[in-house]
Amino acid sequence: YLALLGLGTQPQRWAAGVASVPVADYLTSYADEMEPLRAFDRALFGGSPEEKPDLYAQCSPITYVDSVRAPVLIVAGENDPRCPIRQIHRYVDRLVGRGALCETYFYDAGHGSFVVAETMKQTAIEVDFTRRMLAN
Repeated sequence: YLALLGLGTQPQRWAAGVASVPVADYLTSYADEMEPLRAFDRALFGGSPEEKPDLYAQCSPITYVDSVRAPVLIVAGENDPRCPIRQIHRYVDRLVGRGALCETYFYDAGHGSFVVAETMKQTAIEVDFTRRMLAN
């Protein structure tokens, strides 16, 4: 979450960004997440998106996606109940739609993986991306 928020709100500071299982779009995430997480978000923001639309937008990385200048890697689970995949796809579509460099790795699990080989693969992908982007 903070990687995407920083890339959009302070684009001049970053050479690259890596986000793992992020919240990229709070409004879409709220619509798709489980009720206990909606209750958490309402407590966090002091209300629902209908009650606090400006605050949800202000805290949502997708609000600033058009300012992102650095290459981005997003790693996410296709079945994540905490950070639902649709909100990540919306963010990626916005980046790719304007020609930004965005790589993704989507895995068949939820919010992280308990399979050691999968976790190692994700780490290798993140390290490889970072090395390639910083080598330029």
